[in-house]
Amino acid sequence: MYNISIIVEDSAQADALNWITSSYLPNLPVQHKPQLLNLLDSPHEGHTYSLQLKFDERDTLEDFKSEYLYQLQNYLATNHPERAFIFDSTMKYL
Repeated sequence: MYNISIIVEDSAQADALNWITSSYLPNLPVQHKPQLLNLLDSPHEGHTYSLQLKFDERDTLEDFKSEYLYQLQNYLATNHPERAFIFDSTMKYL
């Protein structure tokens, strides 16, 4: 599983969430079963979201990262500099 954590300050939250749900998510490949979650009781200020996707092969994940992760990074850096950031992690089901 691939997880992208998105942390957004209050001042950028509504705009960032709107773009993610209306522009970004609909363009993600459905075979990766994207799910957006709101992290409750986050230790971070602002709002924290988790975008989770499933991948069967590492190469497919790397292709996704080069094409789709860049879009998210670019949007946040351009529209919400220093008010939103992401970190990603790859996990394995046990």
